[in-house]
Amino acid sequence: MSRIVHGGLSDADLAAARAGAEGVIDLSANLHPDGPHPAVIEAARNAAIDRYPEPDAASLRDAIAESIAFEPEQVLVTAGATGAIHLAARALLHPGDACTVFTPAFSEYESAARAAGAHVVRHAAAPPEFVPPSDSPPAPLVMLGNPGNPHGAYLEAGAVRRLAAESGGVLLLDVIYEPFVEGAWGANELVRQGFPVLAVHSFTKLHSIPGLRVGYVTGSTELIARLAALQQPWVVGAPALAAARAALPLDASRRAITHEVGETREAMRSFFGVRGIATAPSRANFVLARVGDAGTLRARLLRRGFAVRECGSFGLPEWVRIATPSARDLPRLLAAIDETLEERT
Repeated sequence: MSRIVHGGLSDADLAAARAGAEGVIDLSANLHPDGPHPAVIEAARNAAIDRYPEPDAASLRDAIAESIAFEPEQVLVTAGATGAIHLAARALLHPGDACTVFTPAFSEYESAARAAGAHVVRHAAAPPEFVPPSDSPPAPLVMLGNPGNPHGAYLEAGAVRRLAAESGGVLLLDVIYEPFVEGAWGANELVRQGFPVLAVHSFTKLHSIPGLRVGYVTGSTELIARLAALQQPWVVGAPALAAARAALPLDASRRAITHEVGETREAMRSFFGVRGIATAPSRANFVLARVGDAGTLRARLLRRGFAVRECGSFGLPEWVRIATPSARDLPRLLAAIDETLEERT
């Protein structure tokens, strides 16, 4: 299998930028622009690492269930969204099964399906709109990001409900960017309504804690039990559990930035539009822009203090994905992009 590429600021990036981590604004990983809350950092620092954590993360599971009015048996804490995706593939796919993936998409969908011995059936969303089809041939497992990564297109409830009803199996709905969607309809509603859906959530993006690897998945009691039966004990460590418990009560305040994120995103799309550069119709906290030589633009932006995601690994070598910065940093980002575009002409 080919190497899977993910976003995030690496040591090689910092060396190329000739700066420390504090000198580069990382817009490659689509995190909340405020960074982690001090209370979350403090909780992780004070976690007891001299004893085992709960083997099943029961206290966090129960707190999540209470916060969304679910039964605890409808929630499973996982090692980030990726942990949930791989568990679902192992639990629901058999060798030779088909797994439908709407592309371009997060690379772990296909990786998880192939690791389970399934073959992947791709349904491509065409640029520049990238709107996924609302139907597909029946399959034991269908994987969809909503909003999708890297484009940010967002399907409304009716289209997803129809897809879930007609999938012939289980719809894995990856909604880690849903907290940044203004007017989001809430994927957990499909679980409440009894659809064969697993809704995958993460603390990573909303709370800016990618280093701690903690998320959760919701679904019917039967589906969650199938995933839980394959999950090893202590899959989430004590610092991550402590941080997530501290983060959970902060969800509402963290989501308060949604309107600002939308305004910043649309300002970025307008900036590119004026320059004749196509963008996808994102509803998430990032913009996908067709800039031509994406690798060159990324390298030159890095030298100006911004890390963005070059999207060749998504099959989009001419596109870059840029997370929405804070309103404070937006003018400097746009100026840096302008300089970079002029440098290439």
